[in-house]
Amino acid sequence: MSNCDFMFSKAAITRFSHDLAGVIGAVSSSLSLLSELGGADKETLDLAVNNADILMGRLRFFRAAFGNEGPLSNISVTQKLLEDYLSTLENQVVHFDCAWQTDQELPIFFFRLILLVGQIAAESLTRGGRIDITARAGEKQISVKAKGKTISWNPDEHNLLTDENVSPKNIPIFFLKKCLTEKNWQMSVSFESESLIFLLSENH
Repeated sequence: MSNCDFMFSKAAITRFSHDLAGVIGAVSSSLSLLSELGGADKETLDLAVNNADILMGRLRFFRAAFGNEGPLSNISVTQKLLEDYLSTLENQVVHFDCAWQTDQELPIFFFRLILLVGQIAAESLTRGGRIDITARAGEKQISVKAKGKTISWNPDEHNLLTDENVSPKNIPIFFLKKCLTEKNWQMSVSFESESLIFLLSENH
């Protein structure tokens, strides 16, 4: 294993553990409380079920986005995986809406790219917002627009990302860049009004 692979593995495990640990802890606490109460209190049971759903939504997303491509069989599955994942990030303040302009006849490798750039777009919308995904059959590009009142994006942080400075926070964009390089694709990012636009396309 190269030093780059080792650093990526450590950062990835740290990131996934962080994203899942809080949810697992909440499920565990809810179940412990149920045990202490000696029965299924509705409010506590609902809390446990909700956190279990969040846990499964994130696990399914991570498996599809960062693991084997088996679960990514079509755009409908990809859409559900992304929307289920976004719902796990929501709370009283943060909410996401998705709009899809996609065709059924997309290449399979598009699906992982859509999940990864969708995750990155969501993380840039610190108070939630709207995510528009456009991918048409026969067009060698994917466009994702993140629109919201509060956008967090540091171009230097991502443009200067290398094998040596990968961290848990930037795992999604680091992995996306590796996937793009593998397919001889590139990504550009631009601002337009209150929107951050990610354009993934084939190198010419």
